[in-house]
Amino acid sequence: MKPYLKMIRRWDIVIIIMLTLLSFLPLVIFTVVNANQDSETASKGKAYVAVISVDNKEYKRVKLTGHKGTDTFTVKQDDGDYNTIEVKDEQIRISGANCSDQVCVRMNPISKPSDNPIICIPHKLVIQVESENDSSDDDGEDVILSS
Repeated sequence: MKPYLKMIRRWDIVIIIMLTLLSFLPLVIFTVVNANQDSETASKGKAYVAVISVDNKEYKRVKLTGHKGTDTFTVKQDDGDYNTIEVKDEQIRISGANCSDQVCVRMNPISKPSDNPIICIPHKLVIQVESENDSSDDDGEDVILSS
């Protein structure tokens, strides 16, 4: 063990410590950017709405911004399929379904348009979050037209 310790120099330790600290840099950057986006959203007063679609047809809109407490409702279809949807505070999720795979039930709740939508493929149900006034919403997509 002693011959191996003689191989390590002072600068080796400094470099290892610096690389370890630098590995946390992306986490810090993404945390700061996400916090800035959330504060911009709050300052602009954007309201988020969850759009629930069944078989590519809008079934219901649920306002998420400012929602307090827990609301639960069931989306029933003609063939006996159902999904129980839970809105808790400003988040929405599927809390129960009679599909065989239960993937939609295990998905995390969503609350922002940047979150991935919740999809129940066997029941053709989709829940996605949108900004309430989508026409004036700037999603950061720029189109450059050349002449």
